[in-house]
Amino acid sequence: MIIAVDAMGGDHAPPAIVQGAVQAVAESKDKLRIILTGKKQKIQKELKKYGWNKDLIKIHPASQVADSTVRPSQVVKKLPDSSLVQGIKLVKQGKADAFVSAGSTGAILSSALLLLGRIEGVRRPAIIVYLPVGAKGIVLCDVGANTEVKARHLLQFAIMASEYMNHMHGVRKPKVGLLNIGEEANKGREEYVEAHSLLSKVLPNFKGNVEARDLFKGNIDVVVCDGFVGNNLLKFAEGWIHHVHREVTSQLISDERNIDKSALNDIFTDIISEYEYEESGGSFLLGIKGICMICHGASPARAIKNAILSTAQSVKEKLVESIRVGISRTVAQIEII
Repeated sequence: MIIAVDAMGGDHAPPAIVQGAVQAVAESKDKLRIILTGKKQKIQKELKKYGWNKDLIKIHPASQVADSTVRPSQVVKKLPDSSLVQGIKLVKQGKADAFVSAGSTGAILSSALLLLGRIEGVRRPAIIVYLPVGAKGIVLCDVGANTEVKARHLLQFAIMASEYMNHMHGVRKPKVGLLNIGEEANKGREEYVEAHSLLSKVLPNFKGNVEARDLFKGNIDVVVCDGFVGNNLLKFAEGWIHHVHREVTSQLISDERNIDKSALNDIFTDIISEYEYEESGGSFLLGIKGICMICHGASPARAIKNAILSTAQSVKEKLVESIRVGISRTVAQIEII
């Protein structure tokens, strides 16, 4: 199994990317190999810090870096030798099984769409994020790829995310909820009302509308929404977690009562760490003919390591093929309705 990793993407590239790649190879239980794409000398400098195994980690030179100065839709054309584009091309050429990057989300989305294309039947690729809620967790889809959607897009998001939960987290029949402003079927914008009707007819495990406050009850496995709503919900949750952590830490330091503050702080820190993005590593871009993992721009080595390991699991589970089959079945069902 070979994973292409963009060594130049992210705020802490290449040091954190290279360190994460080395850690992933060391911890992997499979025969994992990595191709780091980017500026050769900079990557070599970092690899030499860790006793570089050239059989397991190779370098694919790329002279350019995709940054914010170039529009995402123009990256393939204007930066063809960027580490991001070269990594995706390795997947297209069959030289890598998947791609991981902490670079620009827009650039990854646009480049993957152009170079790899969509799975047959998929109308809109979507980005998912996994949240460790309850025993199996939940997945939120979409979190940024599509700010405007139609009912059929939301249905496909549900199918793709369900395949993810099935193969990656062992949830055989994921329960699906439609994120909305109320539980009633007629709530929300027109496309959400239509989506509620469509999902009810097509998905046996559709449980209706869910409100954001109910996501942590553990009653739903897959939550679907448009990318605008999903992205803002995700960023609010990320900011809220850090805010609560700071507030509790501050209170424990200033509190004068005779309690075991160290133990309380350790317990709270352990709980908070489960919800940090470093734990899951990143977000999958679903619906394209290849596996792409998008990492947080500020990802440290631990997040990159976990992203690579999760990506390797998705290759092993044949996630892309499962999504293709799921979408194909649904297209046939919709034509009957």
